[in-house]
Amino acid sequence: MRKKHATDWGSVARDARERAFAAETADYKRQIERYQQLVAELEGQLNVASALRQALKKSKIKPIALSSGEAVAVLCASDWHVEETVTSSSTNGLNEFNLSIAEDRIRRFFSSAVRLTEIQRSGSEIREALLWLGGDLMSGFIHEELQETNELTPTETILWLRDQLTEGIRYLCDHFDGIKIVCNYGNHGRTTKKPRHATGYKNSYEWLLYSILSGQLNLPKVEWVVADSYMTYVPVYDRQIRFHHGDGLKYQGGIGGLTIPTEKAIASWNKARLADLDVFGHWHTQQQNPKWVSNGSLIGFNAYALSIKAGFERPQQTFFLFDRERGRTITAPIIL
Repeated sequence: MRKKHATDWGSVARDARERAFAAETADYKRQIERYQQLVAELEGQLNVASALRQALKKSKIKPIALSSGEAVAVLCASDWHVEETVTSSSTNGLNEFNLSIAEDRIRRFFSSAVRLTEIQRSGSEIREALLWLGGDLMSGFIHEELQETNELTPTETILWLRDQLTEGIRYLCDHFDGIKIVCNYGNHGRTTKKPRHATGYKNSYEWLLYSILSGQLNLPKVEWVVADSYMTYVPVYDRQIRFHHGDGLKYQGGIGGLTIPTEKAIASWNKARLADLDVFGHWHTQQQNPKWVSNGSLIGFNAYALSIKAGFERPQQTFFLFDRERGRTITAPIIL
């Protein structure tokens, strides 16, 4: 029989340690190479940054002082139709609306307007807000169908809107030094079968709502402008903004949408009294050009819009800044 040799365990352990040390050394070398590569990349980026810095020093373009501007935040609120009911089935699943949804959208409107203001305060001083209540906040009973589908009567709707607007206005007071509230009545919240012209405000539930609110919310920060006429002219800095509900525009459809009838109407109105900007609602269309702003709606798409083949538009209102030097600048939808 062959004699078995005894295993040299000491040699085995030593070999294992040497292999482990060699593997660890190789790993360290790889890490050192990666660090050297990273240092080289960072040095390259530093050189690029230094070159850009030198180029900027030579450039004639100077950074703008972001805090030098001043503007008013304008919040457009119209065409809420809060007590009207829109079922998902009546709009092929495109929209749904009731009092609960209306309350949620109203709160989102106020909070989103403040959020947009905070974003813009990084580039401009914004201490004051202009809240436009542009009419048709309610649907009323001007159509028989509304008497069947509305969740509230007109008088109940006034009380409901009073509470919602009180909450929203007090929220704005926490974020602005001053608030001007401009109120126009719409064509829906009326007590008569047909619209009135000279006595429109006397037959308007909304005018009554505004009068109640201006008496109850007589706050130091708040200034109320409750219109007795169809149009309201409001000075902002050295310019004039003309606010009106929008039903005074005559539009029967056609190529160009609201643009052509609005331009013609503004040209006629300016012959009597000049305005730098028109702001209106009524048409449930968020649209703008240099001369005017058309507000969207809180209720959104409904069965009536579907029946007249109106284009689909998401529920939305409008926010814009009115700059002391430049007039209207940043304009954004508040998607609800």
